[in-house]
This record gives sequence, C-alpha cells and structure tokens, in this order.
Amino acid sequence: MSEELRTSFAKFREAMWVINDYIVRVMAEEEALKGYSQQQLETLRIIRENPNISQNTIASTQGVFKTAISNRIKKLEADGLVVIQPGEDMRKKSISLTEKGMNLLDKAEDVVYSKLDQLLENHFTKEEVIYFTKQLDKTVQLLKDE
Repeated sequence: MSEELRTSFAKFREAMWVINDYIVRVMAEEEALKGYSQQQLETLRIIRENPNISQNTIASTQGVFKTAISNRIKKLEADGLVVIQPGEDMRKKSISLTEKGMNLLDKAEDVVYSKLDQLLENHFTKEEVIYFTKQLDKTVQLLKDE
C-alpha cells in the first residue's frame, strides 16, 4: 500500500469520527432531541426502514448484543416512540414506530441535514455532495458484502 493511500485511509477514519462528533453536538443543541442518543435515533431509523422488525434483527444490524437493544427498545417504548407487538410466531415480538417516533426521527433528520447543508453549501456544489455520498454508498455496500 502506498503512503498516499495509507494517509487517505487515515483521513477517512478521522473524518468519520469528526462527522459523528458533529452530529452528536448538533443533536445535543436541539431541545426535542436532548434525551436521545445517536444510537437510539439510529434504532428508530432501522425500525422505520423495516416495520415489524424483531429485536434480534435490530441487534444484528447495529452490531450490538440483544440485551443492549432490549434496553434501548424499552426506553423508546416508555417514551411512546415505538410499539411492541406479538409477532406471527408468538415467541417473537415485532417493533414498529408510533407517529410520535416518526415525528421525532423526522425532526432529528431535519435538524442534522439542515445544519450539514448550511455548513457545506458555500464549499461544495450540490453535485459534489451527491457524488461524494454515492462513493460512500459504494463503500458501505462493499463493507456489507464483506
């Protein structure tokens, strides 16, 4: 591996940390989002994309233990953001978003995406941002297929 490529990978890793930190700070500034971690909001996103999903599938998707997801889901349910229902197989439960959960997730995305847009709009064209995210999508797919 060339030194230039090695440096690029190091910069990519650093960028991921800085972006995540920025998102956490943006969410912490928004009153409606203060009580929720980035992991909880990511759980809501996964549930939105996969209605009636099981806790096992959420745990697998997020790469965490089922007990962590169970605790996370209990908090989200207590806050009225998700509903847990018996699945077709009575041993499994399915989880779906409530309207309140949808609204919170929409708010979180609006806040973060708006801040990112404000930050980037004077430095990158719309096309550059779209191209960059398409490259990230390819990377994500390669990692998922690994």
